[in-house]
Amino acid sequence: MEPLVSRPVAKPHVPKARPDARPMRLALSAGGLAALSALAAAIVLPPSPSLQATVDAQQAATDPPGTPIAVQQPIKYVQLLPGQTAPAGATVIDAAAPTPMKAPKPRVIKTTQSGKVVKP
Repeated sequence: MEPLVSRPVAKPHVPKARPDARPMRLALSAGGLAALSALAAAIVLPPSPSLQATVDAQQAATDPPGTPIAVQQPIKYVQLLPGQTAPAGATVIDAAAPTPMKAPKPRVIKTTQSGKVVKP
């Protein structure tokens, strides 16, 4: 018989303790939702008139006080019904009047890189 050799007894493998991932997942999902709602709001909302306000503010800052500011009013066309009259100061355009001529189409001249005209 062989002599008995004592072998070390293997300990059962215990996995290492890991940190809990749930708080980080919650923080990342909340940040993702905030970013998504900001993008959706930027896409859905109409643009703000900040550019016109900036131009008006710059003009007001450079002009002396009391200077009138030119404002372009939109043109509103109204077709009058029979028996109606135009308000005072309104420009009346006759419906039977000929329409104005269209501007002629611009002539395109093609050239090479050196400047020679290429004939079509």
